[in-house]
Amino acid sequence: MHDITLWPSVGGVLEACGREHALEVAHLTRRAAPALRIDPELAYVAGLLHDVGKISVPLDILAAERALSVSEWTLVRAHPVEGEGLIRKWWPDAPASLLHAVRHHHERLDGQGYPDQLRSLPDLTALIAVADVYVALCEARPYRVSRSAQESAEILRGEPLPAHVISAVLDAAVLCSASRVV
Repeated sequence: MHDITLWPSVGGVLEACGREHALEVAHLTRRAAPALRIDPELAYVAGLLHDVGKISVPLDILAAERALSVSEWTLVRAHPVEGEGLIRKWWPDAPASLLHAVRHHHERLDGQGYPDQLRSLPDLTALIAVADVYVALCEARPYRVSRSAQESAEILRGEPLPAHVISAVLDAAVLCSASRVV
C-alpha cells in the first residue's frame, strides 16, 4: 500500500533528501500514532513527506561535509515551506493537518524553530518533529557519527517539544527495535 515511489526521485536527490530517513520517520510515526490518538496512516504519509521540500535544495548543499554558509542554511531552512507548496500542488485535497506537519516539523515550543517560530504544535506536527529528531540522531550524517538509541533518547528529552509526544515516540522506538530483532 505504501510504495516508496511516492517519494520523488530526481537523480541523486532521492538519497540526499533521505529516502531511508523518510521511511524510518514514517514507520516510527505510524507506530507511535495510536498512543496520541492520531490516525496511523495519516502519520505514516506525513512522515514520508515531511522532507519532500528538500528536492528544491541543491544536492551539493544537502550532501555537504562542511559547515554551511548563511545563504546555504537559508535554502535548507526553506524546505518545509517548499514541501508544503509541493504537496498543495500535487495533492490539492491533502489534509490540513498533514500540510501543517510538513510546514512546521522544525518548530519548537520555545519559539526558536522555523519557519514561523510557533510556540505550540498540534500532536501530528509534534509527532513528525519528534520522530524526525530521533531518527536523525540515530543516523550517521556526513558531518557526524550515529548516536546510540539511549544517547538519542537523552538528547531528545532535552528538546523543546511536547513531553507526551517524546514519550510516545520513545516507546514506539523501543517496539520498533524489538520487532527488528525478532
